[in-house]
Amino acid sequence: MSSEESERIAICCVLLDIVEAMGTSADIKGCRHYQSLRDKTDITDSDFEGARSVSVLSSLVTLKGMHYNKKMLLALTVCDLYSGHTPVSLNLRIAFETLMNAIESPISFSEILTISRTEELYSCLDDTYSLFLSDKYL
Repeated sequence: MSSEESERIAICCVLLDIVEAMGTSADIKGCRHYQSLRDKTDITDSDFEGARSVSVLSSLVTLKGMHYNKKMLLALTVCDLYSGHTPVSLNLRIAFETLMNAIESPISFSEILTISRTEELYSCLDDTYSLFLSDKYL
C-alpha cells in the first residue's frame, strides 16, 4: 500500500469514527470542506471501505506525517461535522483538540471555526458581488 493510499484510508477512518461517535447520520460528503479534501487527496468510496479494517490509533500515526494543508482540510471538514450541533458541546471541542494534537497540528476548534466562518463570509460576499455585476442589475 502506498503512503498516499494509507493517508486516504486514515482520513476516512477518522471521519467515520467521528460520525459514529456523534451518534448521528451526519453526511461526510455533504460537508462544505470535504470536497476540497477529496480533491486534494483523491479519496474514493473504496477508501471508506478500506477504512473499516483499520484502527483509529494506527490512522492517527499515519496522519501525523501528512502535509499541513491536508491536515487543515481535515480540520475544516471535522469542524463542518461538529458545527451541525448548535451549540458545539465541550466534549466535541475537546475531541477536536485531542485529534489535532494527536496528528501534531496545534490548532484549536475556535481558530478553525473562525477560519471556516471567514471563508463562508468571503464566499457569500463574492456571490453578492458577482450578482451585482451580472447583466441583470446593470
